[in-house]
Amino acid sequence: MTPSTAFAPVGPLTSPTEGEPALHYHRCRWCHSAMPAGALLCTVCGSADLTTELSAGTGSVRRLLRPTRRGLYPGRPYLVALDEGFTVQAGVIGGLPGAVPVGARVRLAVRDDDGRLLTFRLCATS
Repeated sequence: MTPSTAFAPVGPLTSPTEGEPALHYHRCRWCHSAMPAGALLCTVCGSADLTTELSAGTGSVRRLLRPTRRGLYPGRPYLVALDEGFTVQAGVIGGLPGAVPVGARVRLAVRDDDGRLLTFRLCATS
């Protein structure tokens, strides 16, 4: 069995507009699942055949995590589900600390250290 050829290799990955942060992620060529860019194997099927794609940087808050002072990246108390289908741990600005409601829409604001330190900003509600 060979992987689907429906997904062609992506071209150069650039930020949508200059000065705006970009977030890359992997998509499995076998099962088409999305995962953070740090993954070496597909988290669903275990395939190593991954392509790199550019995220739109929008998603919604899934849950508030217990804040911790331990670890390499303290201060990331939220799980954010991105529209592409994967979840990341990140900080959220634009609201009171620890009071961002579950389901709130967010947009990528800052990306540092190869995407490990993510910060999202609350989107304006309409």
